[in-house]
Amino acid sequence: MSRIVFWVLLAAAIYLAIVFARSRRISGEKKKISRKSDPRAPVAMIECPQCGTHFPEDEAVLGDGVAYCSERCRKAARAGKHA
Repeated sequence: MSRIVFWVLLAAAIYLAIVFARSRRISGEKKKISRKSDPRAPVAMIECPQCGTHFPEDEAVLGDGVAYCSERCRKAARAGKHA
């Protein structure tokens, strides 16, 4: 009888250890996610000086210290300046 009680208690202890480890891992993942920037956060919009299109600031193509909406607009602006 004492062997059965021993094995039952051992199984219960292992089960509790697994549940505890999972809960700590899940709470740790939630902390990591909350620390990252929210991908749905608003992004500043800027206007292309060449074509007037508004676009997200993080997608800008830089040229001569100016932000353009695309490589095509940047090249057109350079061609216009040198002409």
